This record gives sequence, C-alpha cells and structure tokens, in this order.
Amino acid sequence: MEANKIRLLEFLGSGKRTFNIPVYQRNYDWKREHCKRLFQDIEKIALNNFEIEHFLGTVVYVVSYVQPTFIEYIVIDGQQRITSITLFLKALHDLIDDENIKEDIYESYIINKRASEPLRIKLKPIESDMVAYRDILANEYADKDNNIINNYNFFKSLIEESNVSPKNLYDALNNVEIVYIQLEKDKKSENPQLIFESLNSTGLSLTPGDLIRNFLLMNHSAAEQGRLYTDYWLKMETILNNSKISDFVRDYLTMKTNSIIAKSRVYENFKEFALNPKNNFDEEGLLEELLLFSKYYSWFLYYDSENSRINYYLEQFQQLKSTTIYPVLLYIFEDCFSYKKMTEDELIEILKIFISYIVRRQICNFQSNALNKIFTNLISEIEGNSEPIYIDKILSILSKKTSTGTFPKNEQFEISFIQKPLYNTKIDRYILQQLEHISSKEKIQLTNLISIEHIMPKKLTPQWQIELGKKFEEIHSEFLNTIGNLTLTAYNSELSNKIFNDKKEIYKNSNIGMCRDVVNYDIWDDTSIKKRAQILFEKALNIWPLPEKYNKQKENLEMIDSTTLYNILTDINVTGVKPKQLVILDTEYSISSWKDLLKQICCDLYSLDSSVFYNLIKHKDFTGRDKYIIDNTSDSLRSPFCIGEGIYIETNLSAIDILNYCKIIAVHYGMAEDIYFMLSKK
Repeated sequence: MEANKIRLLEFLGSGKRTFNIPVYQRNYDWKREHCKRLFQDIEKIALNNFEIEHFLGTVVYVVSYVQPTFIEYIVIDGQQRITSITLFLKALHDLIDDENIKEDIYESYIINKRASEPLRIKLKPIESDMVAYRDILANEYADKDNNIINNYNFFKSLIEESNVSPKNLYDALNNVEIVYIQLEKDKKSENPQLIFESLNSTGLSLTPGDLIRNFLLMNHSAAEQGRLYTDYWLKMETILNNSKISDFVRDYLTMKTNSIIAKSRVYENFKEFALNPKNNFDEEGLLEELLLFSKYYSWFLYYDSENSRINYYLEQFQQLKSTTIYPVLLYIFEDCFSYKKMTEDELIEILKIFISYIVRRQICNFQSNALNKIFTNLISEIEGNSEPIYIDKILSILSKKTSTGTFPKNEQFEISFIQKPLYNTKIDRYILQQLEHISSKEKIQLTNLISIEHIMPKKLTPQWQIELGKKFEEIHSEFLNTIGNLTLTAYNSELSNKIFNDKKEIYKNSNIGMCRDVVNYDIWDDTSIKKRAQILFEKALNIWPLPEKYNKQKENLEMIDSTTLYNILTDINVTGVKPKQLVILDTEYSISSWKDLLKQICCDLYSLDSSVFYNLIKHKDFTGRDKYIIDNTSDSLRSPFCIGEGIYIETNLSAIDILNYCKIIAVHYGMAEDIYFMLSKK
C-alpha cells in the first residue's frame, strides 16, 4: 500500500492516466448541495488571495495495468469527488476565454490527447453514466435530464454568477489537496473490498445495495465484473430501481434465514449468508438467484406480472400498507413459478386468504406490528406442514394461531365490522372501494375525486335531529363513523348536511352502486344503519373469507398455553379455564376469576374516559336475557359492581358472556389491541 498527500491537479493531470469507475460502483449521485459546497470551498481559496488550502478527501485506487505511456486506475473510493471535479473543470473550460488555458484544461484533465480511442477519455464513468458524459464532451447535451448533465450545468451557472473569474477559480484548484491510497492489486492484506468497507468517506454514504454490489463484483477481473454486472446486476436495477434494492435484499434474507433482518445490518447479514458454506452459493449463483427473486419483488411493488388477477391482489397489499408479507410471498411465488407446486389460480386463492387475514385483523383492532414476526415464522411453518394442498397449509397454520396472531372468525369479524368507527382509519377508503367493486356491475374508476360521505352528517341540523328522534345524540355518537353510515361519492360538498330525502335525489343519479342502494331506504335512523351494515357485512364475507371448516375451529383445553398472552378479541373456548393475569396498556394485574377480569377492565377504562360508559347505559349491545348489564342503579342487577358514580355493571354472568361483553366494551373504547389476558386451567 502506498499513501501520500498530493495536489489534486497534479494527481489528475500527471502522466497518461485514465480513471476507470468499475461497474460495481453506484451511479454518480451528487446533489446540487454537494456541488455548491465544493464550489464554495474552491471560491473561498481565490477570495482569500490563494493563501488557504482545501483538503478534498481520500481517493483509493488499484493500478489495473501499466503501459509505457499509459496507466489505468481502478477507483475504489472517491469516484463521486473525481467525477464532480472533472465536471467542474469541463465547465471552466467552456467559460474561460483564454484559448491556451482552455487547451491546457482539456488536454491535461479531460482527455489523453495521443492515446488510442478506448483510452482517450481520462474519466470513464460506469456504463449508465458514460453516455451522458460523452454528450457533455461533445456539447450535445441540450434538453437531456441526467445527474451528470444537471450538475455540469449547475457548475456553469455557479461560475457565471460568481464574483471570482473563471481563470482565478481554475488557479484556486492548485490549492486543493487529496490523499491518495494505492493498493497492490494481488496482495491479500490489501483486499480492496475490506478497505472499501472500512473507509469513512466524506462523500455520500453507501446504501446496503451499493455495498452488496461491490461485494459480489469487486474481487473479479475487470472483464468478469463487466459480464456479471451486465448479465445480472444491471438487469436487477432495471427491474427494481436502485432505490428499492436494499429493501429487496432485506426481504430476501428474511425469507432465506427465517429471521427478521434489521435495516441497519442488511449488508452484514448478507455477507454472513453469502460466506456461509452451508448455503453453497458462489457469487454468480447468488446474482442469478437475486435476479430471479427481483422479478417477483417487482411484481409486488409495481403489480406488473403477466397475470392481471394476481396484480389486482398484489396492489391491495400496498393499499393496506402491509409490506411485511413480502418475504413469505417471495417464498410462495418461487414455489408457484419455479417449482410449480401450485397453479396461478391456486396462488390467487392464497393471496385472497392473506388479504382476508390482514383485513380482519385490522377491523378487529389486532396490532399490525405482530405481523412481521408472524409472516417471518410462516415460512418454516409451511415447510413443516403436512397438508397436501398448498392453500390448506396456509389456512391450517393461520386459523390455529392465537393471541396476537389470531385469524378473527366470522362472529368476531361481524361484531367489529358493524360497530367499529371505520371513518378516518387507514383502511376506510380501501374497505368501501372493495365493497363497491363487488356490488357494482359497472366498474368505475375510484379516483381521488371520490370521497367518503357520511349519510347521517357529522353535524346534525334540527331537521336531522327530528328525523332521528329523541335518541338522536346517542344514535349520532354511536353510528356516525360506522360502516353502515358511510358511502363513496363524488358530490360530498353538494350533499353536506342535506336532509335524507334530498340526499336520496342526488344518490339515485350516482354512478356508484352503494350510493344508489341507499335510495331503497325510506328513512335513515339507527335501524336503517344497522340493516345496511349487516348487508355490507354479508358482502364482506365474500371479499375477505375464512372457509367454514376453519371458521368453526375452536381451541380446546389441550391447546391452551398458560404462558401466552391472549388478545381480548381472541376467539377462544374458555370452558374449564380461568384468567390468571390481565394486561391493560402494559399494566399487569394478577386476577383469579372472570369476574375480576370484567371489574378490572371496566374500572381502568372508566378512569380513562367515564363518558363512554355513561353512553353505554341501557345500550342494546349490553342487554342480557332480561336484565341490562350496565345500569345507573343497582336495583335491577343481581350481582352489581359499582364502576363509578351512578353506574353499575352486572357480574353474575358466564365466562363466555363476560369475555364477549369485554370484547364489545374494548371495541367501543378503541382499546382492543391494548388488552391481553393469560389463562390457567381450573
């Protein structure tokens, strides 16, 4: 290794040197702010009468080969700075009037005048940048959008606007220094890859994708690098876009290792995977596999496979913002398209089940952050499942999950779907769009001009209060944002607070089917809202299904795990078991009965917001066979418990009733994902 400080222009101009940016390097990607900072540092030298110097940074290179009049440097680190300085020199060349200086710049730093054509240009950017750079040298770059061209034009504008003349800016470059590090090409102790990783560059930090590309290509000959880059990596960049490669490799590693990969350790984990002899990959084998999986990954991102029905469901994962499923989708798509373990129609059914699983969980307020671990583990669970039909593997695994992994059954899904305040959630528009698609024969384009409309408006006018009757406040509070009161419309501003009959006149002319369906109702009250919600739920069962075989599946005592925290909405058979621990908003309580669980949940939620409980007094959701379970007096209850002033709850209930009522209370509070319990046998 040879290292030394040198003046920049001496380094660039002495001898017949060519600076080759190898194919494994990233594209030139300095932004305007980086160019401006470099220009200001050079300008400052001239403004200070050339009495200061500027240290530009480090350039690391390997001497590729030497001829009597020619040396080629393979740039390991510093390509961004060298490219920017060369663009700056070309801009100075084009703006300086003195022909001698122009010639000196061009023949010292831009070209090797007497070299053969392949060696004539001193700077050889990577292939995708070379076209733009040649256009600049030929002055044929007008109206072209490329970072090389954009920064060259930016340097020209900075020079033209500066108070320092182009000649003095050129002279200032004599006070710019670098440190060069020359590595010996075949010396193991000077492995370019290891040195590259350890450098603390002053330029833009490399992405994991950049480092992985370097790792896979750097240790090959220049010719082999070019072949591997062209045959594999360039195709992958074209398929995915360079900005997505780090995310893709992370999900690929998650699929391969069955473990969640931290974003900060993608490169380190990739190296461990690649160097593990058990994986039996050479670098070309890895590139070949990455290219294959990048095709599947592009389908997930851009839903551009050759099967439009597959694309339709892949787009929904993005609409649901559920990208944690990508690793398991990579695995399943390989099984479908490479190993032919299922048909494309069967793959579509699996995608529908995954979407149903995600949607039902969101409707039932299960924590979405649990999905990362669930989907990561799913790959090994598929491999260990003995079901002969692939979709049955998926259903068998997901339907048996409990606690935070629960696949909500129809009964639980129905309660939450009908009662959940859906409006202003992440999935409100998605849910309504899907319901419209399944309802309407004419498929309309649901653009951003289509908005969500409250049939019973957000603000009740006197006319609406009269239409709703004496309980208008209770009805408005409970049903305003629920699915039964929501529709899609392009006339939101026109509808506003109009009375129901006036809205119907607008609805009947709508090209949105769910709007026209509302016209069939004579009045709009809580009964109509609940009736419409039930109709929409029946459609929802077809969109987000769970086959009856798995929907009826219940847990038994043998399946109860006394160490698992079950979510309050978990569909679980509590016969013969009792709760032993309750967790509410991360606060733990030791309990010994279902009555204790009910009391503790009521007390905690009452203390958070007592007004919700007062709204639940005599609410229809809380009627038993002949008694209210929540009341403002203890006289009508068999075993009352006082939650707060003027509010009591019935505790003489079965374990199943208590758990169901706790579910409903949790949903009303929007706290379902914050309440968990642990069980033990009686």
